[in-house]
Amino acid sequence: MASFVLYEAVLRSPQADAHQLRHLLEASRLRNVVVQVLPFERAIPAALMGPMVLLETRDHERFAFTESPLASELSADPGAVSRVTERLSMIRTQALSPDESARFIERMVNQS
Repeated sequence: MASFVLYEAVLRSPQADAHQLRHLLEASRLRNVVVQVLPFERAIPAALMGPMVLLETRDHERFAFTESPLASELSADPGAVSRVTERLSMIRTQALSPDESARFIERMVNQS
């Protein structure tokens, strides 16, 4: 399973074109992929602290990767993984649902 929350600013970047947005829509329709959009008006401070990734191996080892302007960190520390998990959970509650996100991206494709 792969789950992504994308900030609206990423989708509106000059580097994101209609072809890429359509590809994102296609990927979001896969049964093992979830895509959510965090609109500008729903952004919370936790979402603006930089990119993050949560990973779980087949052996159920969990890792958290975070980036900030000053440093990047990959950690297996349970406390660090828990903090990133909590941060991502807060962001997901503010993001559009997967269906709303697909409609949001479709509107962006139609506007371009």
